[in-house]
Amino acid sequence: MGKKRHVMENLSLLSFIGISMIVPIIGGLYIGRWIDARFNTQPIFLFVFIIMGVIVSFMNLFKVAAKDIEQKKRK
Repeated sequence: MGKKRHVMENLSLLSFIGISMIVPIIGGLYIGRWIDARFNTQPIFLFVFIIMGVIVSFMNLFKVAAKDIEQKKRK
């Protein structure tokens, strides 16, 4: 029972990491495209917001990893 729980915890952690990395990048893509279309500045804001999305994604990754490492140290 304990091993199955451990597998499910790791699977949920990986799912959360994947989602928390993809959402900011896709959000940056759509926001950048919308601003570029509104102000006719293709592709300046698209690149800016995708880069911001990547930065936010890695910040999320480091926060989640640090929290997971801290929890595993306590056990």
